[in-house]
Amino acid sequence: MYRIHKSSNFVNIEIDCNLSLEFFPDLKKTSFFESTVPRKFLLKACNKTKEINQAQVIISATMNCLQTKPKVLFCANKDDLIKYTIKYEDRYDICPVNVFEFKPLDFELPKFDVEHVFFSSKRAFDFFVKKAGMSFLCNKKISSVGKQTADYIKSYGFSVEHPQIYRSSELDLKRALVVCPKEHGLYDPKAIVLEVYQTLKSTDIDYYTYTCDFDYALLTSPMSFEYLRNAGFKDYFKRVKKNIICIGTTTQKAVEKFGYSCIIPQEFTIESMFKLLEELN
Repeated sequence: MYRIHKSSNFVNIEIDCNLSLEFFPDLKKTSFFESTVPRKFLLKACNKTKEINQAQVIISATMNCLQTKPKVLFCANKDDLIKYTIKYEDRYDICPVNVFEFKPLDFELPKFDVEHVFFSSKRAFDFFVKKAGMSFLCNKKISSVGKQTADYIKSYGFSVEHPQIYRSSELDLKRALVVCPKEHGLYDPKAIVLEVYQTLKSTDIDYYTYTCDFDYALLTSPMSFEYLRNAGFKDYFKRVKKNIICIGTTTQKAVEKFGYSCIIPQEFTIESMFKLLEELN
């Protein structure tokens, strides 16, 4: 699976290209990846370098990987990339790009009673309760943008509603406290918007370089498309031979604005994007 060789200067890890990401070790030390190593293994390295003489760990591949599985360009945040690459790497040759990093924002709670709290994502919930605490949500009506976020919040013991409407501007959020990222969409003008985190372009996005063509591309937000283009990878979309799959209508519109055709799943989740991928194959 992988072999470790230690010297006085560095550690060399030789891997089989077919090794599952699940069994690749988490690397804390500064790591250099040879060009033959599949980019998915970058996801397990906290500190990377492009200069081999600056590395404490050097990762090399012991064999060339002759993949016959569909190549899927997958643009998301690191947690989702690791989760879904491990889940689907037996069926697809996943080509991940770590697009996002998240920064908590300081915020103040409203000085008046709030009856309804709406969460735009699981991450919004996490950043909110880390500062405000779980007790703030007791005896409140809680709703979320979709089923996955609702199920996540329910796991903490809360009752949560999730409307079937995904467009934020169409939700009835009058007098609701909307907990969301700084780059939020349009909400009911009578809502109380509370920005609890900011989405930033990942500092290691330019490590995820590919010279191959892709069968499919998965885009998880308009910003994943924007950040990839701004990082100099806009030609990636020209190399998609079959379908670009967007997580929802907002992302679809952002992509189509630049002349690319794309499709969306029935439900606006990453899981549904992979289900659509299965149907296409």
